[in-house]
Amino acid sequence: MKRADFWVRAARPRAGRWAFAAVALVAILIAPWSSADEQTAAPGVRFEQRIGKRLPLELALRGTDGTARPLAAYFRKRPVVLYFGYTRCPQLCSVVSDATVDVLRHLEPGVGREFDVINVSIDPAETVADAQTAESSAVRLYGRSGAAEGWHYLIGSEPAIRTLTDAVGFHFRYDPVSRQYAHASGFLIATPDGTISRYFLGVDFAASDVAAALRRAAAGKTGESVYDLVLLCFRGEGIG
Repeated sequence: MKRADFWVRAARPRAGRWAFAAVALVAILIAPWSSADEQTAAPGVRFEQRIGKRLPLELALRGTDGTARPLAAYFRKRPVVLYFGYTRCPQLCSVVSDATVDVLRHLEPGVGREFDVINVSIDPAETVADAQTAESSAVRLYGRSGAAEGWHYLIGSEPAIRTLTDAVGFHFRYDPVSRQYAHASGFLIATPDGTISRYFLGVDFAASDVAAALRRAAAGKTGESVYDLVLLCFRGEGIG
């Protein structure tokens, strides 16, 4: 890789690309070290940046074959893109997933070769069949050969999910009235040894920034915190 932009396949229009999501979101711009508790529609829901923290790689989660494996099994000497959601989500999850897949498609390195992707469900009620459908959909949208080897949709028990989301600072809440989850948007990149290297918040990501973050993570390095763009996915009256 001789040029700084080698990891980016092509330019990608960004302005307004995900503007349609605004009808389903509450957006608030805050400093990366401040609390969003009193500024959001769902108190306590945010993506707290914990750069430099190690992921709980001993944590067991189930993949699309139904087998429970430690998170470490999905770290194979290359960086990992990690994001959260759930298949029953009526609003933001599909936007975040599609935006993540979209930016990864514009990188020269490929999933399953230079880096891997892990999508963890925050809904403990999801089944292996749900995971299979979600993983297949993401791989199909990504559309590049070999991706199935490095793209993983994982499910788990509520304690396991909470252990992982607490470790990475992904704070969400369940509303029993609407039976939906209030959660923030974005993804993070971890180094090959499971150290959090960089966060990407929101639903619109610059391919050049993601490429640079993956290069840094591949070298075992971490980046800096970014300004928190809190996009909340929730529509209901049970959380306040």
